[in-house]
Amino acid sequence: MNKKVCISFIAVLFGSKFAVAGPFTDPNKLGDLLMTMGAGYALGMTVQAKDFIGTVQFAESVVLSQGVTEILKRTIREERPNGSDNLSFPSGHSAGAFSSAMFVHKRYGWRSAVVPYAMAVLTGWTRVHVRAHYWHDVLAGAAVSAIVTWGVVDSYDTKVNLSADTNGFRLSFRTLF
Repeated sequence: MNKKVCISFIAVLFGSKFAVAGPFTDPNKLGDLLMTMGAGYALGMTVQAKDFIGTVQFAESVVLSQGVTEILKRTIREERPNGSDNLSFPSGHSAGAFSSAMFVHKRYGWRSAVVPYAMAVLTGWTRVHVRAHYWHDVLAGAAVSAIVTWGVVDSYDTKVNLSADTNGFRLSFRTLF
């Protein structure tokens, strides 16, 4: 993992209000933390790459995914397994977590997305474990974010480098990672 991405990831972990509240003993707080860390990871990737367009596309994909999720929740009105309300389907936490993972995957490649995908899966597990959602809610949240993210985000797999040196003009292509 790149040093800047790692620093961003650690900053989100230790700077989060959830870290103080005991996320490793409370699955609900752990899900909140993992979702937040996934977003921090994705934003760290855009900062490391100096990718302003990627930052904008990440924000668009998260906002649109959450918007579609909230519309579906209020339209479908499925009761949660714990009976607390009727906003179970689809899972907003899963939509948020998978938006980050899928953004990294689409923008920077699947290898860069392994960690945020793992965090997204664990986020989904925590939501089912605390009886806030059913598994189909988690899968629907992931599906919403997949459709939105793949529609909004452009790939950023290669970058053109133009340079001049004492040997003359050079044009090269390199991969970001």
